[in-house]
Amino acid sequence: MAFADTATEQIEKIDIAMTFGTNTDMRTLRLSCLLIATMVVAVVFFGCSEERNPSQLPSTHPVSWMESGSVDFHGKVALVNGKSGCIKCHGDDGSGGRVQVSCVECHLQSGVCTNCHGGLDNQLGAPPYGLEGEIEDTLLAVGAHTVHLTGSYLAAGIECSTCHLVPALLLEPSHLDLDAVAAGQPVDSIAEINFSGLVDSNLAVWDRTTRSCTGVYCHGAFENGRTTNAPVWTSRTPQAHCGSCHDIGISPKELGGIHDVHFRLFSIACAECHASVLDTGYVIVEPSLHVNGVVDTLTKDTTLCNACHGTGPEICVYCHGGLDNQTGAPPYGLDGESLAMEPAVGSHTTHVEGSYISDGVECDDCHLVPESIASPGHYDSGFVAELTWSTLSGDQSVWNRDSLSCALSYCHGNFAGGYADNTPIWTAPGQAACGSCHDVGSDPESLGGEHEEHVSEEGMACSQCHSTTVDAVNNIIGRAIHVNGINEVSFSSGNGTYSGGTCWQTSCHGSWVW
Repeated sequence: MAFADTATEQIEKIDIAMTFGTNTDMRTLRLSCLLIATMVVAVVFFGCSEERNPSQLPSTHPVSWMESGSVDFHGKVALVNGKSGCIKCHGDDGSGGRVQVSCVECHLQSGVCTNCHGGLDNQLGAPPYGLEGEIEDTLLAVGAHTVHLTGSYLAAGIECSTCHLVPALLLEPSHLDLDAVAAGQPVDSIAEINFSGLVDSNLAVWDRTTRSCTGVYCHGAFENGRTTNAPVWTSRTPQAHCGSCHDIGISPKELGGIHDVHFRLFSIACAECHASVLDTGYVIVEPSLHVNGVVDTLTKDTTLCNACHGTGPEICVYCHGGLDNQTGAPPYGLDGESLAMEPAVGSHTTHVEGSYISDGVECDDCHLVPESIASPGHYDSGFVAELTWSTLSGDQSVWNRDSLSCALSYCHGNFAGGYADNTPIWTAPGQAACGSCHDVGSDPESLGGEHEEHVSEEGMACSQCHSTTVDAVNNIIGRAIHVNGINEVSFSSGNGTYSGGTCWQTSCHGSWVW
């Protein structure tokens, strides 16, 4: 049985040699057959040896079998004929088989990728060379592989697995599907794109026709980046220069957040806040911190920040307000707005400073006032100031940004006897005149309680019961106690008091206590 196996193996080797079209000529074949016959005789006379020695037969492969530039290179032969011939000797999985020569071990050695592609610019397997010997970067197989793998002055290199599915084994169908070759199916040398990790923004797309990538993080597909950037893989024109993926000062508003304020109002350069990444000349000083998925911030000169962001309420006016008052209430808006018709300005001044009708309100009656500039919810949500109502304004208050109006707020009529449906427009003037929030004598019944009887039947004026708030002609004389959340009652004559909804010791109701 040992003899039969040996003879069969040798004959199969000869068959394989003929199949692959090696340089073995007929003379060599005859010599091989003679050698097999000799082995038959030896076995008959001497029996099988306990230990087999490796075959000393001439190689079944041509001498240029391992030379990638040769027409007999084993990779090219396998692409033409499939792996069926290989597995006869090397096993179904290429681990060694009968000849105990492992394809796997060879192809798992360090730098083994360069046996088929790459190896000219680096040992990473990134072309050039391509599988067909391409070395020009204007060809798809080569393109910008080298700069992506080794990195540049802008960023560190990336892994092959960022854009491709890296196989664990050479003969994986996703890498080199020799079974398809054996079945007569066409096999191309196109490396499929499989975006993963940092580069994939869930919108990443490779277009082979235009030779371009779109929606990839490293070329602008991130918040406030240039998401439409579509670099061409084979272009020799620089496409990853500083500023190709996001603005660097020309149009800082594109960057969102507080970038525009710092650039436009204070001329603060990128390097002042991102000193760990670049210098004042926009030269990247640490490529590994650029295009790494993290916004790396390092303040170069903290005194520059402290000049504007010190302590005290006056720091508000460094970014907004400061024209009409020092409270921080616009004008100016963060985009430099100063007109009341603009939403960022509107009626801020009137609300904060007050008017002839009432004192001003605090900023926190309508907004969340941060403890510091870096407090969450301050500048991390764009330039839109969210409305957060206080107790005075009332938790039923509603701000409609589309119509620029407030509704159901206490200070504009949402109280007992007030005009609850009053909806003043933020950017329009003259909406808080006396009588805009509640009746002042023309319809006293709307005020509720005993107002109708006192005003219509007794002819009493507002000032007779609210003498510290209004005068005889309804001019507000007590701004601090008007629109303050309290129904202030004070009598203009007599020593009357008002408590629990009842008048006491007033002249009109008798100056005595029951």
